[in-house]
Amino acid sequence: MSTEFEQSQKQLEELIGAKIELVISSGLYKGGYASRLEEVENHLVGVSHPMLRGALLPALRSTELLMKIEGNNCFYQATVSVARSTINVPIPLLWVKLVSALEKVQRRMFVRVPCSINAEVFYLGAGNDESEPAGEALSPPKEWFSARVSDISLGGVGLSVKKNSAPYCVEGGRYLLSMSIGGTAFFLVGKMVKILKKNESTVEAGLAYEGLTSFIEKLMGGYIRQQEFMTRG
Repeated sequence: MSTEFEQSQKQLEELIGAKIELVISSGLYKGGYASRLEEVENHLVGVSHPMLRGALLPALRSTELLMKIEGNNCFYQATVSVARSTINVPIPLLWVKLVSALEKVQRRMFVRVPCSINAEVFYLGAGNDESEPAGEALSPPKEWFSARVSDISLGGVGLSVKKNSAPYCVEGGRYLLSMSIGGTAFFLVGKMVKILKKNESTVEAGLAYEGLTSFIEKLMGGYIRQQEFMTRG
């Protein structure tokens, strides 16, 4: 192992317990999956096995993933490949090996900026958790409803939803979001990770992306930098 990779392993050992996102860029299981760094040993990294609809995510040997790690006041990322799985343990593990050295990612890539973008949202169904709706309805109708994107980052968006659409909001639910930036319309899929009743007329909710295509990421990145510049005056 090169000095660069040895240094990466030492950094990873210091990050045990950190939140992780594993990103599959193409194929049937394309998307981002939440995980956590559990172990580092024998040049392999053990992460809690990502889930898909309540079951372990199928992970073929040698499949390459982008591993994003949330450290203390910074972020790291590296390309990894699947080595093996360990499932007959209390915490099933997915073992991966580094393909590229761990690199520190600029914080501004993850900055959240305020905005006001009209959007349409479609409820796809409950996520892995047994979630309850924010309103009185037990099962939100599967149809489009309107929302306003109140802030945006490369990790997710904040949504402002009118109170009469609150039954559509399910913590842990999956949604299809339709919005436009700079006249370019696009769709993305996300998970509603937080619901906050802000006042009597609106409900604020946080939506985390399951994954971004390079095109959408570039489009959003440019918009975020522009908003940062405008905010700073």
